[in-house]
Amino acid sequence: MDPSNFVNSVTGIVVVAIVFAVPIIAVIALMAIVLSVVNRRHKERMKMIEQGMMPPRPRKQKGNYYGLLITGSIFFAFGLALFAGELAGEAKDFTGGFIFGFIGLAMLACFAIIRVARKNEPADMPNSGSPEPPPLPPRP
Repeated sequence: MDPSNFVNSVTGIVVVAIVFAVPIIAVIALMAIVLSVVNRRHKERMKMIEQGMMPPRPRKQKGNYYGLLITGSIFFAFGLALFAGELAGEAKDFTGGFIFGFIGLAMLACFAIIRVARKNEPADMPNSGSPEPPPLPPRP
């Protein structure tokens, strides 16, 4: 079947619409979930403030940098595999192996730099666990 005839057929149009609709719907659903979570947190904080309570400060979370290690290792191994495949096939185009290999090496270097920087950071002082009291109203 000729590709142009396939796209012009009803089946082709339906297949193309489904292929593009799934990622678009997934992105919209993810945005709706994130917005509902943010809205729920906001309403909780507003309710606490209305009742005279001091909402806790948002915690500063440190990101997990081990994803760089895993992704960098996978990219580096994939680049080595492409490079070895090109060598075994006696081909002259090593670009794919070099690209993935160097991306993997860059991610591994980022992991090492972040790990060293995190070890050199001073430890956070644990607070007493109670939030700061609200400010007193001005006296007349």
